[in-house]
Amino acid sequence: MGQYWELKLSPQIYADFFSELNEFQIKIIGSEIACMINDVSHQIIVDESYLSFLEMGLNINFDEIGSCILKLKPSDTSRLHLIFTSKKRDEQMQIEFAFNEETSLETLSKHLLKTQDCIPSAAQLKTKRRAVCPKCKERRDETRANISSNRLYHIISFACFLDQEIWITYNNEMISFTKSFPPNKESYAEGIISLANSDCVIALDIAEVFNTIAHESCFEGEASTVVNCYNSHGEKLFNLIQQNTELYDMCSVVEKNEDCH
Repeated sequence: MGQYWELKLSPQIYADFFSELNEFQIKIIGSEIACMINDVSHQIIVDESYLSFLEMGLNINFDEIGSCILKLKPSDTSRLHLIFTSKKRDEQMQIEFAFNEETSLETLSKHLLKTQDCIPSAAQLKTKRRAVCPKCKERRDETRANISSNRLYHIISFACFLDQEIWITYNNEMISFTKSFPPNKESYAEGIISLANSDCVIALDIAEVFNTIAHESCFEGEASTVVNCYNSHGEKLFNLIQQNTELYDMCSVVEKNEDCH
């Protein structure tokens, strides 16, 4: 339980709010990706419906937000949570900040719509995944049991071996971001791989990645490998980018070997 306040939706309101915060933490939650970012910059711009954090490489499209809730947990009254939930309820951004941020709270209080006794359904993420065919379910279960059975695991491992920055780009309807990470991964149970830098940790659920397509491209002026990662319905989840072509060569070899089996 807790206390909940529903707020108006306008990018300028929250540009003012964030610019007045001293510190905050952002959590991004999707069905196949989770990301936690500690604030390192207050460089924020508004471009039509978009609110952009320049140094974070993070963008929020307010046209795709279905709900904005301010939440106070009774278990920790020193912190508040601002929760943006997408219209489809498949993405959520949670901003945690200190209760004593009086100037920022005053900004939000001017845009209060109503108080809620509980968190409304529009602010709750959908937890039920879409159905997959028996073959895809078998592949997903295999990755959950043995992460190295997934092609993407070997692609990320080789990218780490090449000892260059790894870029992850995520571009969904409400949230998009581009972040770079040192070439070090951590693997966890259930098919999760995480990457971390000084201000951000990202967790990738590679058990939900059923296909990867690699191609060569130019990224920030460098010849690069871009690996598009797709779910079982053929929808792009995220891209993995590294500024070399050796990773593309490796992806091609892996794909040929799989075709031979």
